[in-house]
Amino acid sequence: MILDIAMVVLLPMLMAYSLIGETFHEVIGSVIFVLFIIHNILNRKWYTARKRYNARMIFQICLNLCLFVFMILQPVSGILLSKHLYTFLSTLPVTAQLRSIHMLLAYWGYCLLCVHAGTHLVAPLKKLRAKSKQGFTALSVILACVSVYGFVAWIRRGFPGYMSGRTAFAFFDPGEPRVFFFLDYIAIMILFMMAGCLIMYLLQKKSANRGKAR
Repeated sequence: MILDIAMVVLLPMLMAYSLIGETFHEVIGSVIFVLFIIHNILNRKWYTARKRYNARMIFQICLNLCLFVFMILQPVSGILLSKHLYTFLSTLPVTAQLRSIHMLLAYWGYCLLCVHAGTHLVAPLKKLRAKSKQGFTALSVILACVSVYGFVAWIRRGFPGYMSGRTAFAFFDPGEPRVFFFLDYIAIMILFMMAGCLIMYLLQKKSANRGKAR
């Protein structure tokens, strides 16, 4: 749990790039990559466990496979682009296309990681609902409002252009207070977490209804 929380906290910082400095960006990227490896080692039984291939499990498998590919290619491309930590690789040719690929992977990876995190929120939210319906309702309203703002921020921060490959360079306003940047990216994170949570909840409900019908 501590490891997962650390990854969630570091992820928006990683996206800040020039706002936090290139060296710090490379350090955070390396740390998240190590945490990702440890996360998979700790959850290695999931890969070998017998699975019931319903809609929920198929969604999880596809999402995890996509994440695995993204989380390998993204740090590899970042290491090849490194100007500070991995200078011993500076002799390798770096093209503008590699930079575009790294940025494309970064923005897709950010959204998919948030969706993945959201898929694990169904159980805690169900427990909260069982303990306090009022608390669950209040939290749901807050998360819904933040998600709406997150969608606006997703558009305003140029995610559609980055994720489609139409925008080749990430834009950061050096005059903007960093707190506004992080608030927007946290709202975007919550938006995709809630999307992942909702998808998983609906798929679980669908599987449960099919089980009852049988």
